[in-house]
Amino acid sequence: MDNVVELVTRLQAACTVLGDGIGGEDRSLPSLWERLPSIVVIGGQSSGKSSVLEAVVGKDFLPRGTGIVTRRPLVLQLVHEVDENAQEWGEFVHAKGRKYSDFDHIRQEIEDETERHLSTHASKAVSPNPIYLTVHSPNVPNLTLVDMPGLTKVPIDGQPASIVQDIEKMVKQYIKGDNAIILAVSPANADLATSDALKMAREVDPAGDRTIGVLTKLDIMDPGTSVRDILDGKQLRLKHGWVGVVNRGQKDINSKMSMQDARKRELEFFDASPDYTGLANVGTTFMAEKLSRHLLLEIRKALPGIHASIKQDILSLQRECEALGPSLMESRGQMMHFILKRCRDFETAFCELVDRGRGGGERILEVFESKLHGDLQALPFDEILNVDNVRRIINQADGLKPHLIAPEAGYRRLLQEGLKLMRDPAQNSVEEVHRILLSIVDLAMHHDKCQQLTKYSALITEITNCAVTQLESLKEGGRDMVKTMVEMEASFLSANIFRHIMELQAKADSSPEARNALNSNFRTLSGKSISDRIDEGAGSAAYLKKIGSQVSAYLNFVRRQLENTIPKAVVHTQVLRAKDGLIDSFQEAVAGKDEAELARLLHEDPNVTKRRAECAKRLKLLEKAQQEISNARI
Repeated sequence: MDNVVELVTRLQAACTVLGDGIGGEDRSLPSLWERLPSIVVIGGQSSGKSSVLEAVVGKDFLPRGTGIVTRRPLVLQLVHEVDENAQEWGEFVHAKGRKYSDFDHIRQEIEDETERHLSTHASKAVSPNPIYLTVHSPNVPNLTLVDMPGLTKVPIDGQPASIVQDIEKMVKQYIKGDNAIILAVSPANADLATSDALKMAREVDPAGDRTIGVLTKLDIMDPGTSVRDILDGKQLRLKHGWVGVVNRGQKDINSKMSMQDARKRELEFFDASPDYTGLANVGTTFMAEKLSRHLLLEIRKALPGIHASIKQDILSLQRECEALGPSLMESRGQMMHFILKRCRDFETAFCELVDRGRGGGERILEVFESKLHGDLQALPFDEILNVDNVRRIINQADGLKPHLIAPEAGYRRLLQEGLKLMRDPAQNSVEEVHRILLSIVDLAMHHDKCQQLTKYSALITEITNCAVTQLESLKEGGRDMVKTMVEMEASFLSANIFRHIMELQAKADSSPEARNALNSNFRTLSGKSISDRIDEGAGSAAYLKKIGSQVSAYLNFVRRQLENTIPKAVVHTQVLRAKDGLIDSFQEAVAGKDEAELARLLHEDPNVTKRRAECAKRLKLLEKAQQEISNARI
């Protein structure tokens, strides 16, 4: 039995040292303590709860007084010393290394530490932050007991109005876990139907699977009354039963009655009282033994599950520690290697998102297939090619010398005006792709491959700035490229195309092949056929419409051509070059940085440093627990 209980006591001691406490609010780390069975002592104010604990320990060491005396939970770890002559002593986690052999000093330290903590929380009368005390003695069993502040129904003078709710919330936090054994202490001389401890226990343990009842103050009940029926299990039945105890009263405490004398008097009371003759479940000795046996059973039941969950938690924490990376790099070479490796992670993530990532490459394709196409289709060519504008431009182009056969200068000017319209959609596609690439930089920073990069804010800033600067430069190159492509179309008009259009128009009436060629390859911007011949004289509306349709067909030919070539230019000048060397200049600069500059880049977020330390500490605890359980002879 002792082996198993000692194992849990050692594990709880390790939890205490390594920061895994009971009732903690941080659920982001796996808690070993909450899986280990422990006994939480609850009861109303003046129920005798503290006296029960002192009776188990056999020492006066808890603060006493009126009102709320226990203002913070006390996690009391009892360690049985095999040597009967061993010294009895206590040690606090907050005063590690200092041994208290005088239990009056332990009481004073509990009071002082409570005041120290609450003085920094002036608005609070109680705090859920526990005090951890370990007591070594040959006279105690291996147990962990948690003494909670006493439950109260109404605040008294000087207490905040929320005191009732504050204590109830705190107690529930400590007893709601499946491995918390509830020791519900109630005074026998009060109405048990309204017991604060029983009410609270039933709220979190309605089936009573985790509750043991303790009745105190049996010696001061009204004459003719007893709790025999409750102790016999005939009333207020609990699955794990009740225990009756008689502790020292205030008069006994004031007169310095020893624990040994109190234990002797308790036995004499039960032996002499006809109400309790023949009952086994009475007395502090029985209670301590019952708690030890019950704790042993709960530990044996919980250990297999604890062992399995520890293995899973270790794997999870190992993965997180690996993702958080090393805490400190000692040399310039290590730092440079680490930075360049993170740069490669970023480049890999960026390229992956561009090629196939959602929100990346597919958005670039959408710019070409949807936006560029739509913008080119929506250009106001009609304003240029309507009859009145065609007449005006031809007349302006002719000037004092009207054209003799065909208004070539007018044709050229109409074509140039139409081609100018295509410049903005081409350059807008460059801007759209630039915005998408910028967003991909941000997405890449949050990619799984960059998990080790996210905690170095200075390094992230440098890489991001380099990427943004390079993308800006590539954007300018893309703008120049597409602008040149549009201007090339305007600077040299392909006369062969125009001649071919006119030849096909001339043959369209007599040649089905010519008509089909016109219909297939040369339609107006609106998609209409230009195969019909118009023989009206120069200057007529029909003649001007024919000119407009021929210009429209040429512009449509160029527009289709640009829809195919602009994406090629954008991908070549922006996308591929971004994938090929987006942060090359930063990586080259890293090679020339001294150790101090590299260290500045690797100054990580304090929250990450804290998290790494917490994970490492919890991992150490779980690995120790795994080894302890594996080596234990259970």
